[in-house]
Amino acid sequence: MAKKEYKVVKKRNLFNKFLKGLIRIFKTKPSIVNLNNEPLIDKAIYVSNHSGASGPMTYEMFFPKRMTPWGAHEMCGNYKSRWNYLYHVFYRQKMHWSKPKAFIIATLFAIISKLLYNSVGLIGTYHDTRLLKTMRDSTKVLDENMPLLIFPEDSTLGYLEPPESFNKGYLTMSKLYYKLRKVDLPIYPMYYSKKKALFVVGEPIYYNRLIEEGFDEDQINNQVLDAVTRLYFEHVQVCSDVKQIEETK
Repeated sequence: MAKKEYKVVKKRNLFNKFLKGLIRIFKTKPSIVNLNNEPLIDKAIYVSNHSGASGPMTYEMFFPKRMTPWGAHEMCGNYKSRWNYLYHVFYRQKMHWSKPKAFIIATLFAIISKLLYNSVGLIGTYHDTRLLKTMRDSTKVLDENMPLLIFPEDSTLGYLEPPESFNKGYLTMSKLYYKLRKVDLPIYPMYYSKKKALFVVGEPIYYNRLIEEGFDEDQINNQVLDAVTRLYFEHVQVCSDVKQIEETK
């Protein structure tokens, strides 16, 4: 049986809207610090810390741009695949939850997770040749002038604040898109703090521009990581004055 073709999700369905409406009752709306003088670009890659279990859903609920996220490909699979990833990897390995808590939440969340991820057009990520599918689907999203939301931190040992290292898949996407479309995508560093209920958006970094200036991929990756880290120390820790992004989803 042929695999289902990926379709760009531009509008959120009723399930998504209902779930977000329900969660908003219990969750504080984050403030936004925007360090850009120009409007944020849609055809772009937004790179952020994951902030444990809260980051992706908080971006979906409150960030004033509708973005298509990358996520673990296991979360795009069947119930068994989703449960195994949630229990063994996400809640136990990364979140360091107890076995009973991880079991209960994984069992419940795995029931609705496929509906939720389909509703936002989540793109599964891989560590083998299937990464080509990730890139193809992401290209479709960018071609529709929709931004990608990527959480590149290495969370093997858990989610650190701030992150200590980034995987480079987002740079591969930027390089490929430039090769295909001759567009140097802006990469916006961002930070979300659940504790401070705060988003911070930094000034964009351009991968291909830096390549032309003589930087290599590791150096660019470190620049993006450093930018995200500075957002944490210079804005999250001190809670700067808020400059709201005047856009609506």
